[in-house]
Amino acid sequence: MTKKAAVFCHNGLGDGINCLVLSNNLHLNGFEVDTYQNVIGSLKNWFPQFSIAPYPSIEELPKILQTYDLFFVVWNDSSEFVTKLIQEGKRRFPERIKVIYLYGSPNIVNELYYADCLTNFSASIAENMRIIAEKVLHLPKITRSNGLIAPVDLIFKKHPKRVVIHSTSSRATRNWPKEKFIQFALHLKKEGYRPVFIPGPEEIEKWRDIQAFGLEVADFPNLDALARFIYESGYLVGNDSGPGHLASALGIPTLSLFRRKTWAKMWAPSFAKCIVVAPSNLIPNIRGFRLRDRHWQKFVTVNMVRRGFERLVSKAF
Repeated sequence: MTKKAAVFCHNGLGDGINCLVLSNNLHLNGFEVDTYQNVIGSLKNWFPQFSIAPYPSIEELPKILQTYDLFFVVWNDSSEFVTKLIQEGKRRFPERIKVIYLYGSPNIVNELYYADCLTNFSASIAENMRIIAEKVLHLPKITRSNGLIAPVDLIFKKHPKRVVIHSTSSRATRNWPKEKFIQFALHLKKEGYRPVFIPGPEEIEKWRDIQAFGLEVADFPNLDALARFIYESGYLVGNDSGPGHLASALGIPTLSLFRRKTWAKMWAPSFAKCIVVAPSNLIPNIRGFRLRDRHWQKFVTVNMVRRGFERLVSKAF
């Protein structure tokens, strides 16, 4: 009888893209897999072999618990469903439910159920998913791919000089300053590239004014349309956010801006070539002051990003 597994991802775009590595490993080893995540559903055409559905309601929890032989749950204390799923699952059949922590900090070793799937702080999220498949599940077929399959009507890197710029994120503290993004984009134009900004839907109106500099701003109705645009572009440059992981999974080289290099070890895009630009570790980051973390945008200069992009281009060929 075919075993059934459920993978409950955290709800960020990057979380979903990376957690599908675990779903793909389970699928390749004969499991019937359902992946639950509230954001990546519109990418269904890119993952035809998977079932991807939003988080169930609390009322569906008894049915969910009876459906699967294995549960993999990324810790998410902001979700009542995940909290209840872990509590009930661990009470009734603790060996069937595995809790995954995706935080780049040694402090999580004291968290409840951390030992289910030990996190490697020096490895990417995608690699951690592969490690779970190999070291925790001991599956015979192992891959670091999330199983993405591009629609046949698209042409990979059709526009090699188009540079997608994701200038926003879910948190303002992750965002490089707007004026620096503009300077960098104008440099790209001067070098013969075509920068196109893709702010999130909630921020796009705040970015339309950059068109006065001759810069493009693009909007998309859903993630499928965004993925199609990125897939036919040459590069993506952006803040630490989901579109970087999407671009990387699509095979597009990325340049990612981080406030901390240690965080980038786990959370930088890792499916394709990636250059990380972050403040120097020589800048003090003493607990209580966190100079580097709080003011990282000042320490990441336009010239640093320009040089990073030059390295990305040289590594991409």
